Parts: sequence; structure tokens; C-alpha cells
Amino acid sequence: MIKPLPVLLCLLLKTTAFGADPAITRAVERSILLIEKSVATYVKARDCFTCHHQALPLMALSNAKRAGFKIDDQVIQAQTKFTLEYFADRQDRLPKGQGVVGGPYTAGYALAGLHAAQADASATAKALVAYLLKTQQPDGSWRIRTHRPPLEDSHFTATALALDGLLGGSDEEVGAAWHRGIQWLQKANPKSTEDRVFQILGLGIDSKTALETARKLLATQQKDGGFAQLPGMQSDAYATGQAIMALRAANEHKQFAPAIERAKKWLVANQKPDGSWHVKSRSRPIQKYFESGFPHGKDQFISISATCWAVLALTGNK
Repeated sequence: MIKPLPVLLCLLLKTTAFGADPAITRAVERSILLIEKSVATYVKARDCFTCHHQALPLMALSNAKRAGFKIDDQVIQAQTKFTLEYFADRQDRLPKGQGVVGGPYTAGYALAGLHAAQADASATAKALVAYLLKTQQPDGSWRIRTHRPPLEDSHFTATALALDGLLGGSDEEVGAAWHRGIQWLQKANPKSTEDRVFQILGLGIDSKTALETARKLLATQQKDGGFAQLPGMQSDAYATGQAIMALRAANEHKQFAPAIERAKKWLVANQKPDGSWHVKSRSRPIQKYFESGFPHGKDQFISISATCWAVLALTGNK
């Protein structure tokens, strides 16, 4: 039983050098420097793996590098090493479904970062896959354990990332788990931008359900060209960057190209001079506050996440 290559990984690995307009080039270059600075600071101050300071930066920086931007390879190597070492300490517990504080969501994001950086296959990565197989729910989904919106709040995110982490292969257990996950995504009802984005990324471009969801996502694009996390909220870079990635996944149908371009223009117009995009936090902090080298104080973690999604969106192909 063989499953297709995950759509999120395909989006990241197919990125090639592109003739971006100068405004996009400048926006990405400013962001790269800020992300590199912050992730280097984080690993000196904290010893825990996070999606906002390891996985998403690995995805964004690796994508930018493939698009032709200058990246400090030592930063990618350091974050890859940090990720592998963190989970290596839990390697014996992972196949038992233990050892990951954030659950399948965190394990899935860790594998997404490692895959984006094209890290060599390791025993730790295989143990993370075993963890995902162990933690799948009877209904086929993978579940969020701690709700910290918007980054860590959606069962769609946990499920799509888990499916992405399983990768393609002939292993019968992996294939069966993948199909159960796909069936759950096809039946589940998304309510937020986060839900819709990861339903699309989990199902892929050949899915009728994903195409229908992409059209519903398109209908939420705001007059300014951006996207909001929830109805009634204003456009922000987190939701807008994600939406671009999801619409790009469905853009084989070409109908989403104008919306993608409008959203990219919104990102460029709303970037801060320091290279960041500021997004206000909606979650209660669980870590003791510290300065990670990224601006916006108590909003720094969601803002670096938003900045990474914006970089992913601006460095991808149409």
C-alpha cells in the first residue's frame, strides 16, 4: 500500500529560483536576517523544541535557500541538530506513544522541519514516525492536546502534519494509517482558517474535498487582500501566509492565482521595517517570558511564526 508524497513537502521541495519583484526580494531578505538572529538566540536560552523557533524557521529558511536567497547554512544545521538531539533523548519512549509534550502536532511539525531541511534519515526520525503510528486515534485523526490558538489549536493541523510526517512508502502499517487519516480529513468540518489550510495541505491537490475547501477559503479573503484567523478578525500575516500556501496547493486549477497575488501584495505592504510581521497573541503563555531576539514582546512567538509563514508564501512558486 503506497501513498502519495505529502503535499506540504511537495510544496517546499519543488521551490526553485524565481524572478520575484524587487519588493518581494527585499521583504524576504529582511525577514531572513531576523529569523536567523532569533533562532540562534533561542537555542542559547532554551533547551526545549518548539514549532515557532525550530520547525517553522527550518521550513522557511530552507525554502528561501531553494528559491535562491542567501542563507547561513550553519543556522539550518544548528536547528536541525537541536531538533534531533532533543528527540533523541526520548527515542526509547517515542514508539510507545510517549515523550512528546505537545503530542502528535509537535512530532509532526518536527518531522516537517527535518524534511524541509532534507536532513538525513535517522533513528530519531524513524522513532518519531513510530510515535505518530502509536498516537493515531481510532477515527483516523491525530489530536491537539494543548490549545494555544492559532498555532496549536486545530485537530486538522495535527492530522495533516502527522500525514506529512509519515511520508510515502510501502510499509503496510504506514499506508493503512495514512488512509485512515485521509478519510478523517475528508469527513471533518473545518471552521477556522487554520482548519481549512491544513485540510487542504493534508488532502492534496487531487482531492475534491480540498478543492471545495480552497474555494471556501478564497471566499474569506478580505477586501484588503489579506486573510484573518477567524471571522470578525482583521487580516494578519499568519493567516495570510498560510492561506497562500493552501491556495497554491490547489492552484493547479489556476482559479486562485489572482487571490494569491493580492495576498502577497498585502504581505509586502504590511511588513514592518525590521523584517517582521506583528501578530497579536491569542493564547495564554506557558513558558517563562524571555527575549528571543524577535520583536513584539509577548507577541514574539506568534509573530515569528507569522513571519515564517510569510516567507514560505513569498518564496514559493505561483
